[in-house]
Formats: sequence, C-alpha cells, structure tokens
Amino acid sequence: VFEQLCAATRFEKFLGSEFPRKRFFGVGGGEAVIPGLNALIERASDLGCHEIMLGMAHRGRLNVLANVLGKPIAEIFMECRQSHYSVEDIQ
Repeated sequence: VFEQLCAATRFEKFLGSEFPRKRFFGVGGGEAVIPGLNALIERASDLGCHEIMLGMAHRGRLNVLANVLGKPIAEIFMECRQSHYSVEDIQ
C-alpha cells in the first residue's frame, strides 16, 4: 500500500513540474484511492469478476489511468502535449 501511495504522489509531483501551465485535476489528497481501487479490482477478480466499468470525475483521473489501469505514461504525456508522435517515438 505504501509503495502505491508513493507512486501516486510522485506521479502528481511530476505532472506539476512537467506541465506547470496546464490545469490538471490531480488526486488532491485522495491518494488512498489508488491502492483502494487496486485492492477492489484484485478482490473482484479473485471472486470471479471478468469486467469492471469505472466511471469517475476528472479529479485523479490521470493517476488512476497510470497507476491502476496501467496506461503507459508515455501515452498519457503524448496526449497531454497533444502530440502526433507515436508512443514508440517517446524514449
């Protein structure tokens, strides 16, 4: 749990420094949602769940995409920068 909280916090700090002029809806003190969602998804899987539909407001969305759903960070940054480069172009 501690490692997941640290990853969520580092991700938020990095977004703030990498995109200082962009408005992000960060986790804003709700970092516990990251390990909570991970635990919920893991437990649901253990109980036989094959599909989860997740809806959420903007708050913490990028963090959930990266740290819960496993969306590649390079892809998130590419979208934030509105770049036309492919994920493979980002080192």
